[in-house]
Amino acid sequence: MAGAGSGKTHKVIIESIAEIERGGKVLVVTYTTSNQQELRRRFLEVFGTHSDRFVVKGLFSFYLEDMVRPYQQVLFSRRIDGICFNQRNPHMKPDSTFMIPGRAEQLDDKSYNPKHFLSLCETKAHTGFLAKLASRIMKATKNSAAVRLGEIYTQVFFDEVQDLIGWDYEVLKGLSKAMPTPITCVGDFRQTVYETTFGQKAPKTAADKIAAFKSMGFVEEALVLNRRCIQPICDVADAVHKGAYEATESAVKETPPEFAHHLGTFIVKESDVIEYIKVFDPMVLRWSVTSGTKLLPAQARCYNFGASKGLGFERVLVLPAESQLHFVLDGQKPFPAKDETAQNKMYVAITRARFSLGFIVQDKKAEGLRFPVWTAEPQKRDHL
Repeated sequence: MAGAGSGKTHKVIIESIAEIERGGKVLVVTYTTSNQQELRRRFLEVFGTHSDRFVVKGLFSFYLEDMVRPYQQVLFSRRIDGICFNQRNPHMKPDSTFMIPGRAEQLDDKSYNPKHFLSLCETKAHTGFLAKLASRIMKATKNSAAVRLGEIYTQVFFDEVQDLIGWDYEVLKGLSKAMPTPITCVGDFRQTVYETTFGQKAPKTAADKIAAFKSMGFVEEALVLNRRCIQPICDVADAVHKGAYEATESAVKETPPEFAHHLGTFIVKESDVIEYIKVFDPMVLRWSVTSGTKLLPAQARCYNFGASKGLGFERVLVLPAESQLHFVLDGQKPFPAKDETAQNKMYVAITRARFSLGFIVQDKKAEGLRFPVWTAEPQKRDHL
C-alpha cells in the first residue's frame, strides 16, 4: 500500500537489483506506458546498465505474451498476433445498450466463441477481454502459464494494482496459487483514476479490491512516509479519504529559502487567479482540457488530474470540479461512495504539491473557509 510520494518505484528497483545480484530474474508488470518508461529509467540510473534479468512489461502485453499465446491452442488454433485496444465494449452497438448478435462467450456446443474474445479477423485479442481469456486458458491448462512464469522469473512485481479490476483479480488468484515464489503487488487505491477494462465484474471499489487481496493471502505492508509533500499538505491529502488509510508522515524537513514565504494550503479567488499564476507560476491541475478555459490565462502550465499521477511540482493550483468543491469548502461532507473517481482525482491533485497548494474558488464562496485566502497586494509588494 504505497502512498503518494512514498518511493514505491525506488523500493521496487532496489528489491529487483537485490534479486538480480542473488542470481535471479525479475518481471515487473505495470499498466501505463509512462510507468514502464519510468521503471526502466530508474533501474538504469541505480544499476548503471541495462540487464536482461530485469524485464518490464505492460499489463496487456503480459497477458498476451505470457498467459494467452503460449497456450491459446486449447481454445483457438489461429495465432493471436496482437491486441485490439477497447475504450468501450466492442460487443455493444455504438450509443446503445444492445449487444451485437453472435458475440456470446460460448457457442451452442459449449466451445469458446472467438468472436467474444477476438477481433473479427480472429488475430487480435480485445483488451477488454484479455484477462478473462487468460483466466479461461489458465483453467483449461491447469495453471500452466503460472508454472512457466515460476520457471522463468524468481521474483514478480505487479505495479499500479489499484487500476486492476474484475477478471484481473482472477488472473492474480491463479498466479498466487501456482507460482513457487510470492508475488509482490504495489499500488495506492487512493490513486485509482484508470481502469484496465469495462464491465461490472467485482471487485470494483477500493474496499472490495483490498478485501480480494487479503482473501488471496496477501500480507499488507503500508508505505506511509511521503518524500514529496510538506506535512500540512500531507494532512490535507489524508482528509480526502478520512480515516480509511494510515496517516501520512512527511519526510520533507527543510524548505529551500525561495519557497519559504508561501507554504501550505490556500484559497485563491477566481478574480486573483491571473495574479497568483503570475507571482508563483504553479502547475495548474484540472479535470479535463476544457476545464477553466475562460478562467485560466494562456501562459498557465496545466495538467489533467489523471495525467499528473506520478509527477511532483513545487507549487500546485487546483481547479476543483463541482463534485470536488464540497471538500474544499468545508471538508466535513464525505465523498459519496459512488463517486470514487472524483475523490481519488482530488487526492492525486493534492499530493502533486511539494510546498504550496492553492484551490480556486468563486469569490462569493471564498470567505470563512478552513484555508486562508491568498491576497494579491501583499504578495506583489513582497516580490518588488
